[in-house]
Amino acid sequence: MQKIKAYLIVTVMMLLLLSACSPDDLTKAESSGDGKTYNFKMTHVTQNTHIWQGFAEFLAKELDERSDGRMNLEIYPGGQLGPEPDIVQQLENGSIDFALLTVPYLSSRIPELDAWNMPFLFDSLEDALEAQDSDSAQEMLDLLSEQGLNGMGYMHTGLHHLVLKNDEIQTASDVKGKKLRFTGGPSVLDYWEGLGASPIAMGLTEVYSALQTGVIEGTSIDSNALLSEKYYEISDNYVLTGHMAFGGIFTSSKLNYENIPEEDQKIVNEAVNAAIEWGKVEHLKRESENLIELEEYLPVLELEDKESFITEAEKIYEKYSSDNELIKRFIKENNKK
Repeated sequence: MQKIKAYLIVTVMMLLLLSACSPDDLTKAESSGDGKTYNFKMTHVTQNTHIWQGFAEFLAKELDERSDGRMNLEIYPGGQLGPEPDIVQQLENGSIDFALLTVPYLSSRIPELDAWNMPFLFDSLEDALEAQDSDSAQEMLDLLSEQGLNGMGYMHTGLHHLVLKNDEIQTASDVKGKKLRFTGGPSVLDYWEGLGASPIAMGLTEVYSALQTGVIEGTSIDSNALLSEKYYEISDNYVLTGHMAFGGIFTSSKLNYENIPEEDQKIVNEAVNAAIEWGKVEHLKRESENLIELEEYLPVLELEDKESFITEAEKIYEKYSSDNELIKRFIKENNKK
């Protein structure tokens, strides 16, 4: 009899405790699963004043809030964990969890991504941001799984223009013989070689000294990086060529991501999507603000003869899409000329 009474008392107490919990409390308890905590690591090659760092900080906040403090994100900007080839290796073996990687670098590993490097494909940053939601752009993200990566979305750096020392460029003939730096990507180097320039593939962290010592005479750069890297200190003008929308891809380690429970994967996905949407709005805001700020440091010049650059661009479209259906489709979807 005493055992029955004890059982009834325990049962009543449990019912009282459950009734004191709101449905929201129960949902929160269920969604947190076993309460696992995460200390994620993320890296990128730009400085901590660049928009990519803003993206990373926004993501860290989203992960923390959406997981009720269970997900922490450590951020390593400025190439602290090495150049992009090293970063990819660390993602593959799971020693880091997330990274923002440049499309020009990734296109050297995945040819289809070279579609983003097509010269003068986009008339504006708005067009490029719209393109990242296209079907063909999403298919490109899926290809990263072959590299041990999980492509989670795009994060552009902005339109690329040319910052130069000692000279300016206004027509295609002005680039002949000039040593100009680009991040890389087969079609990028091919295009500028076709114009008669001497393009040099070089990582972001090497550019300042190369520009300062005359190893290069100019570099392709977005306004965010021009300000954060302070190339204006050793340059004479910034010509608004708008020759490409420099793409970045937010990636996760496939190995690590697949070991995250499904309910926590959902939290990560939602946080990343929120950060990507933040990035779209912030890009448009910063693009105009950056150009105004740059005018305090050096002349910001309009490109007088863009048409002279377009003829060579059309040749590149044909060359790189002729045997790659995905590149062909991407160009067709986004070429508004």
